[in-house]
Amino acid sequence: MRHYLFPLIPVVAALLTVGCQPSVSPDEGPLRNDLLKKTTGPAVVGDRIEFAYAIGTLEGDLKTVRAEATLPGGTGTGFDRFSWYTNRSTGVDEPLATAGDTATKGPVSTANILDVATNKAITLRYYYYPTAASQGKDVSFRFSVTSSTGKEVSIQSPTYRISRMDMKRSIVLADGAKAYISLADMTAYTKAEVEQNNLASKIDLVYIYRPTLGAGNYAFGHALVAPSNADYLKDVVLPTGLAKPRTAIDKRVDVKDAQLRGTAGFDVYIDDIDLERTTFTNVADYAYGMAADQGAFVKTADGAYAAYVYVNGVNNTAKTMTVSIKRLKLN
Repeated sequence: MRHYLFPLIPVVAALLTVGCQPSVSPDEGPLRNDLLKKTTGPAVVGDRIEFAYAIGTLEGDLKTVRAEATLPGGTGTGFDRFSWYTNRSTGVDEPLATAGDTATKGPVSTANILDVATNKAITLRYYYYPTAASQGKDVSFRFSVTSSTGKEVSIQSPTYRISRMDMKRSIVLADGAKAYISLADMTAYTKAEVEQNNLASKIDLVYIYRPTLGAGNYAFGHALVAPSNADYLKDVVLPTGLAKPRTAIDKRVDVKDAQLRGTAGFDVYIDDIDLERTTFTNVADYAYGMAADQGAFVKTADGAYAAYVYVNGVNNTAKTMTVSIKRLKLN
């Protein structure tokens, strides 16, 4: 993901050039502010939106900051207590304790600026965690800062749509154990768990690992298989009552997702529209030979869900595969 670093700059210089084009209050006096949305991916429940709020004054000191969202955020929403600057010797971001008494109540987050030598010009991070109640809705933010002279300046963000997708990271699948995947629950179960909890109707995928398969001993590896595929599951004793639905599976080696990966490396994301418009014409009910940074678009047999299953890692010795999922309810 892209990272934008904000050094502690003299406030007399122009504040940061901002790509998201927020609306600035008409006050162009000695108290200034600017705003940058650092995160580039969809606003998904289970992840956060991150802003960098740059403020500076030529008169007095910076005293308080405030952010008001049009929708309340979840746990973790609010200002960071640290500002960050780039050490010119090492090139590494380093923290500096800058804010205290940080609090979030409903849609409003506040913080008091500490009495430090750098309180003339700082950049604070603000984090917003979307909630399930906000899925499919729009949210925007108004940031403001007050100085010791009583002056106040504010800036309005654009509007952002909260994704309707659900996301779950780092689901560990194990051949012969946590091998039965429910897209409705976004969880993997053992055969015993499926039977004991009457979950057979919820199972959409089965994970298996076979180094080779078939009379020709062709390479097979890590696989996601629909319960309908009798050939690839012929040596698997499926849970009692499993209806054997034909889940549509479209393996993709060219589709990545930075949020599902969970680490930096690329700015590519699955968004709502990708799951809404993905077609599943003439696709298989299996995907084998899966490896890290690959995945598969899947659609449940009843058409209720479309999802992207991303492979975080595989382990041939342990016969496991770790996946992360983005899922959209279609009807």
